[in-house]
Amino acid sequence: MGAVKIPPTTDKELGQAIAAGRRRRATERRAVGVRYDPDRDAIEIELTDGAAVRLPRIMVEEFHDVPPADLGKLRVSPAGYGIKLDDHDINISVHGLVAALATASDMAASLGKLGGAARSEAKQVSARANGAKGGRPRKVQAA
Repeated sequence: MGAVKIPPTTDKELGQAIAAGRRRRATERRAVGVRYDPDRDAIEIELTDGAAVRLPRIMVEEFHDVPPADLGKLRVSPAGYGIKLDDHDINISVHGLVAALATASDMAASLGKLGGAARSEAKQVSARANGAKGGRPRKVQAA
């Protein structure tokens, strides 16, 4: 079999990749700070969009055997995608921690709440039409 020849990357392709990376970094949620709160026995992570997440230490399996005194050495990975505790060789994905907090039903409820709070002309027309028909049907009671 012959060797596969890969053409060299052009300056244009390199520029496009760099621009895409900059756009992603500007919009992607990453950690900018992390600290341990001994009063609450919780890990607090500050994100690039200004949001913050507080996790009870008991919820993070990797920290179960870590003495609270060592948690003061937590730090954010250089790119902000993880939190690290070097003395215990622990590296945890910020996205994984945030995703683990929200179950599928929590996320569905949040999306439903957002949809229910939406106000549009179409929704108002539909609500009026349904109200004219007597509104939401009553639940049938089992005998």
